[in-house]
Amino acid sequence: MPSAAVRYDRGSPTITIRNESELVSEREFARVVGALQVQIDRDFFPLWGWRAKLHPTRSPSRRGAMQILLRDVPPPEDAGEIGYHFIDGLPQTFVYTRDHRGKALEFHSTLSHEVLEMIADPGVNLYARGHYLTPSGRHRQAWIPFEVCDPVQGNLYRIDGIQMSDFVVPEWFEPERKRGSLKFSFLDAVREPFEVARGGYIDAVVGDRVHTVWGTKAYRNRRRHRSAVRRGRLLTT
Repeated sequence: MPSAAVRYDRGSPTITIRNESELVSEREFARVVGALQVQIDRDFFPLWGWRAKLHPTRSPSRRGAMQILLRDVPPPEDAGEIGYHFIDGLPQTFVYTRDHRGKALEFHSTLSHEVLEMIADPGVNLYARGHYLTPSGRHRQAWIPFEVCDPVQGNLYRIDGIQMSDFVVPEWFEPERKRGSLKFSFLDAVREPFEVARGGYIDAVVGDRVHTVWGTKAYRNRRRHRSAVRRGRLLTT
């Protein structure tokens, strides 16, 4: 679905994406943003009913718009992070094109991941009453954040040659759904609510404690930062 064919109503938010990376050319930047817009309009919106209009720029963000900054290398305090989003008045996201040693990263799927999670929970404050699987194989009740890409973040697909992140559907957050009753992620990577795919993870909140549940072979050093933002809130409230 070409994004030019989509009509956005007045309720559709704008997300400004600013390219501050010397690694990413204007041509590549435009191509990546175009693929992201297709993912939002063609894949995400029909399942979630939420969308946003992406506005690529090298200028300061529009007033009242959510903002994504594409940068080269994370600062020392964010070493090891490849992307995260948070709220500081308005939702903001940082995505890095190099690691803290200067090595180039595959940032396209990270950008996709962060864009979709910014649309799904821009206030970083939505949770579902669900459960997680303990090491002993039992389901334990918990509050699960609306991180729509974390559980399946190891699963990718391409739009115009650009890597996109898989994402769970709304029914993944509904514990009454039966195993195998529908596709619980866009790529059908999980079979039931609150399941974590290989390479993914979730944070499960029980009381004032956060338990991180990893899928098989998850890349623990490539987790997103937003869960840490939530953790800070939980432990100080």
